[in-house]
Amino acid sequence: MKFWVNKSTDLKGAGGQLLVVPCFSGDFADEVALESHSFAQMNELTGSNLLSQARGEAFDGANGAHVMQFLDDRFAAGKVMLLGLGKRSAVTADTLKAAFASAFKQVKASKAAEVTFDAKPILADGLFGAYELGQLLAINARVVGHTLKNYKTKAGGAKADVRLDTLRVLTEAEHQDDVKRGLYAGRSIGYGVNLARDLITTPAGELTPMRLMDVAKGIEARSQGLVKGTYYWGKRLKELGANALIAVGQGSAEPPVLIELDYTPPTGPTKTVLCLIGKSVTFDSGGLDLKPAEGMREMKRDMSGGATVLGALQAIIDLKLPISVKVVMAATENMTGSRAYKPGDVIKSLNGLTIEVDNTDAEGRLTLADAIEYAKRRNVTHMVDFATLTGAVVSIGGDVGAACFGNNAQFTKTVRETAASQGEKMLEMPMWPELRSLIDSDIADLKNSGGRLAGSTTAAMFLKEFAGDEIPWVHVDIAGVAFRGRELEGLPKGATGYGVRTAVALASVLAQEAAAQS
Repeated sequence: MKFWVNKSTDLKGAGGQLLVVPCFSGDFADEVALESHSFAQMNELTGSNLLSQARGEAFDGANGAHVMQFLDDRFAAGKVMLLGLGKRSAVTADTLKAAFASAFKQVKASKAAEVTFDAKPILADGLFGAYELGQLLAINARVVGHTLKNYKTKAGGAKADVRLDTLRVLTEAEHQDDVKRGLYAGRSIGYGVNLARDLITTPAGELTPMRLMDVAKGIEARSQGLVKGTYYWGKRLKELGANALIAVGQGSAEPPVLIELDYTPPTGPTKTVLCLIGKSVTFDSGGLDLKPAEGMREMKRDMSGGATVLGALQAIIDLKLPISVKVVMAATENMTGSRAYKPGDVIKSLNGLTIEVDNTDAEGRLTLADAIEYAKRRNVTHMVDFATLTGAVVSIGGDVGAACFGNNAQFTKTVRETAASQGEKMLEMPMWPELRSLIDSDIADLKNSGGRLAGSTTAAMFLKEFAGDEIPWVHVDIAGVAFRGRELEGLPKGATGYGVRTAVALASVLAQEAAAQS
């Protein structure tokens, strides 16, 4: 997909099959919209036909609402779309993300290959940043326009998509450079989101732990020397002592793998080192505490955390962000083979703590325990893990947002605010000390399940035992939002790529903070 910033702001000469003109709900409060507004200009150029059609279709500028009209041969574009942004005073990254998703969903449905977007109304009077706007546009164009991997044959009805090929942005000269930089960044981030979505969509029989390692190796090979990978499996994994990961994987014919990808920016290593940790259970049957069939059917998605951090790393590489970043993934299957770990087993984890297995279906926290300990040994300064960890989290954020827990108030706030800046909803949850006893064990240092009470919180408290307090750490439970059973935000049901935007933006924020302190 190609992105351009037009040097001319002439609406009449804007090319492509479709011209998108955003407007606000307040523009329809009076009989005549503000003269300076692009909508007013288009309405005048069409002889008030645009306003008449908008009112005829009860279009009021609400967020995500749209109306289309064919244009005559005086215009370079074939059609114009009015795109509602809601109230001017309520514009945020979240509202723009929703509006742009609606727009690009219509672009995809219309099979337009070339689109021009008029950014002037949004950038007027500093309503929104030019760089941020360009980034949001490019991300949504790529993500909403992307068709998820499928396995239909031609005989079975597979369709050839007409995809958006070129997005042009109209803006004033003073904003053009910033919009252009934002488009470039958004293109890379959008690719990372789609990489994560495609990995999550891949069947578990195809994307095994070893195959996930191959994906990581591919990212390393294409990084032009910016990434160095370290991989542990078999004898080497056993020598490392990652016994919690090994235990989860021993019921599967597929060997578990611990993956580290170490990104060093072109300018050299930095003192600040961000570690992104992703839960990477490529299929979760529940183990001997077997899931019901309905709960198991989509468990290929249990590696969504790993997909998130791989997608984020790919974008970080493309953008050459000036911060050292490590990705750690403990990849495995959780199966019921004759060697499967059992309820009541006691495992000595990588950091030496012993864990009683209370439930084999609470396997993700076991793999993350070893991944977090491994990360701490790699001299990182900040850690964030993304994990489809608990079913209980859906009672917090449903399929709309994630829950986060942390050991450092300031860093947790930074992660949460960064997520908000990217239009990804995240709610911070407490870890009340009175709940800690729920994961006490009579025979080991702790057990891997606290039962039904505060399930997401006790899972986070389990991880905190391994994260400790010295290194700022945030756990993001994405079980509700990584994969949706309904269409939302312009995306079809399925994988969302949630977290990629937040992780990339967080790396950028930490890089800026480090630069300011040096």
